[in-house]
Amino acid sequence: MTTIAANSPTRQPNRWVRFLPIFIGIFFLVLAVAVLPPSLLQSSIRLATPYTLGALASLIASRAGVLNLAIEGKMVLGSFVAVAILYRTGLDSSAGVLAATLAGGLLGAVFSLLYLKLRINLVILALAVNLFIENITVFFMRVSFGSFGTLADPSIRGLSGINLPLIADIPVIGPLLSGYNIIVYISWLMVIVVAIILYRTQFGRHIRAVGENIGAAESVGINVTRVQVFALTLSGMLAGIAGAFLSIGVLSQYVEGMVDGRGWTAIVVALFAFERPIPAFLTALFFGFSEASSFYLQSRPELSLPPDLFLALPQLVTLGALIAVALRIRGNEILQRRRFVSQFGHELGKLRSGIVIGERQPPKAIEADTDESERE
Repeated sequence: MTTIAANSPTRQPNRWVRFLPIFIGIFFLVLAVAVLPPSLLQSSIRLATPYTLGALASLIASRAGVLNLAIEGKMVLGSFVAVAILYRTGLDSSAGVLAATLAGGLLGAVFSLLYLKLRINLVILALAVNLFIENITVFFMRVSFGSFGTLADPSIRGLSGINLPLIADIPVIGPLLSGYNIIVYISWLMVIVVAIILYRTQFGRHIRAVGENIGAAESVGINVTRVQVFALTLSGMLAGIAGAFLSIGVLSQYVEGMVDGRGWTAIVVALFAFERPIPAFLTALFFGFSEASSFYLQSRPELSLPPDLFLALPQLVTLGALIAVALRIRGNEILQRRRFVSQFGHELGKLRSGIVIGERQPPKAIEADTDESERE
């Protein structure tokens, strides 16, 4: 019985494509340091913080097989809770950061239970959470604090900058890396922590396995529910810290609508960066640069362009990133189709030549052996 050779597995996309955002980010980073004003670079690094934390929150959930579209609501909750705690207690600003982290983590855990236990549609649940948090914060701000639109008080102290020893004295690099508040450095640290969790721990391998194929992960004994609850809880904590940065790391007050779509933009950052921590950090720097450039260009009266154009710059960058993600997905589909056609043609050529599994002799040699056996 003749057995036709099976198709070999489809080859994975080129590895250099995965590292393309890193190369692009490093190139633009070096170019920016050499050309742009230091104040613009410092603003870019600072404003990249919510995008970095939000992108990490998005990718850690996505790696566990859950598309977390509630990043926006968790950031709103974190920004409100941080200011509310400081307003009520008068404690140090670090207490606000801690409270925002715990609030985001609690919301992430509740989100995971609603999704995993009650089986609520993921998109509907995320939209409901975003709308509920956005409106409940307005309600409590008016009922509990008597404020409309803005919650501010002189007792609310924002996060102060930290001068890093030794690093602050390095020319050029020192001013770019030193002088930020604690949340900026936490975002840098979390990039490393999330990368280590995903790629250097057994639990991280479980997270990636669940995200790639839940059925296969369950078949080898991985507790899928535990993995997804952990991922969504950590995602909520990261989003809560991002919200605290906006309220007590920048303004020292809570303003209605201050998140302004940054949670949705963070999801775009994670998608553009192939859901990898380090590329996500570099992509967030680019988005932070676009936002800082918007403010910088508005402060230049010699530019005779409409101010609304500068205000729309971050949204234009987000739109461009979405187009790039769509083109990349479409390009991968075309490449995979071409590989399949090429491989199918190769296997068809083998079939026409009479090559089968286990056959090492050419067809003519096999025919000669068959004729000799028939004569005998």
